[in-house]
Amino acid sequence: MGSRLKSLLFLFLALNFLFLFYYQAFIYRAFFNSDAAIANILAQEIIEQGSYYPQSWWYVNGDIWTFFKHTLAIIFTLLGLHAYDVHTFTVISFFLFSLWFTSVYLTKIGVATEGILIALLGISTLSSPMYLREVLGESAYIWYFSAMLGYLYAFALLQKREKTLLAAFLILSISLFFVAENPSRFAIYFLAPLFAPFVLFHEHIELRYKKFLLYLLAGLAFGVVYRYFILQHIQIHTGAEKTFLIPFEELPQHIWRSFGGLLHFYGALWEDKTPFISFEGIVTLLKLLCAVVIFFAPIFYGLKNRNALAPFERYTIALGYSGFFIIFGIYSLTSLHVDGLYAAKENIRYIIPFVLLISVTNGILWKFFSKRVKFLLLFSILLSYLSIQSTLQRDVADRIIHEREDVIQTLLDNGATKGYAPYWHSHIFTVLSDNKVEIRPLEDQNYKREAGTWLSSSSWYDKTGKGGSFILMPSEKIEPFERATKEYNLSEPTKTITLERYKIYLFDTDPITN
Repeated sequence: MGSRLKSLLFLFLALNFLFLFYYQAFIYRAFFNSDAAIANILAQEIIEQGSYYPQSWWYVNGDIWTFFKHTLAIIFTLLGLHAYDVHTFTVISFFLFSLWFTSVYLTKIGVATEGILIALLGISTLSSPMYLREVLGESAYIWYFSAMLGYLYAFALLQKREKTLLAAFLILSISLFFVAENPSRFAIYFLAPLFAPFVLFHEHIELRYKKFLLYLLAGLAFGVVYRYFILQHIQIHTGAEKTFLIPFEELPQHIWRSFGGLLHFYGALWEDKTPFISFEGIVTLLKLLCAVVIFFAPIFYGLKNRNALAPFERYTIALGYSGFFIIFGIYSLTSLHVDGLYAAKENIRYIIPFVLLISVTNGILWKFFSKRVKFLLLFSILLSYLSIQSTLQRDVADRIIHEREDVIQTLLDNGATKGYAPYWHSHIFTVLSDNKVEIRPLEDQNYKREAGTWLSSSSWYDKTGKGGSFILMPSEKIEPFERATKEYNLSEPTKTITLERYKIYLFDTDPITN
């Protein structure tokens, strides 16, 4: 049974890889957004300006990207890759690295092959469209997951007194990179989860942490010096740091919506008016059952078998859940999502590093799970295959890809190669067209045509509109844009082109006002 199960798990893993490559190559370019495209854009700016921190670049949310997606994007760009291919190779290579590093860590702490495969399957299974977009498509918070694994691996090396120089290097470098990027995020995503298990479960966490703490504090000090003294010239636009607590009377609904977002992440949240007796309805209900097991089984079996677990297994499980409840608690109590259920569903990505760690804990505890729990974990993978058509959203993707290609071709046919658009409709076309069309962000709060300062470069606006330009507006913004043009007496376009979801305004002169 053991060899047959391993063969089945390897087959599932191979299928997951196949779907991952297919999704990145053919589907995600429809959902590719400006946040995902910014790694390509920043990489190009770094290469052109010859500086890893371009002085004209506007960072946001207090995040000074230090070691992130753009780092790999620079390498692939210099190797000769272009446009969306840079994104594809960046995301796939780092995702595969994350899986490899997960297996290395679990091997180091003594987890058997079956458990490792279960962990890798939990991370790579296509649970929902959102899981695909955020974890496998945009590939943002998986960097935090891999960094946490780096800390855990280094900590394990120190416990075993193995490769202490490598352990010190990992702790110092991870701390330096992520403190320099954003000290607040570092405190929430790393410091709090790393030490919460020692506070909450100190009688069960029998680990020596003095050396680890010493290296961590040294890396923290280096990171603070690097950010506040060496990088003091950086331009930063405010954003997420202006998060507020939710009014108390709105809190119950807000928390409930956050749970809705969590179910959406696992593919266990059905849409309005989903028929009960239907393939979609039944599969979603079964996914709900499996999601509950995937999430809560490690807690039950971890407590039940705590004395049989190795110290580092207990620590990893405690860290994963401590981190999850810290992030989920902050998300539920604050205004990180303020636009109702839709925002709660779509912004739940902040929990990604610790949801992935919970998948790792399922691998650690696989040896203790009952046959029923094991069956439900494997059944959840089968459910993902049964619902693969709705998860991939191929029909929607084909339509959006066609619309985007139509926009690019229309601009090129009209000789419009340098222009502007609201942030979410700017960088995507620059990357997808391989810079044949350069679209820079506009501030779109009041439609006054002001240069964008959100993940953009101030140097662009000195040269973009020379000798004519254009503004690209999505359909939902056309009416307020045209109203603002009249209200503020802004320059009128010489020509307009209406497409299915966009309207293009062509100008003889630069249309922005600042």
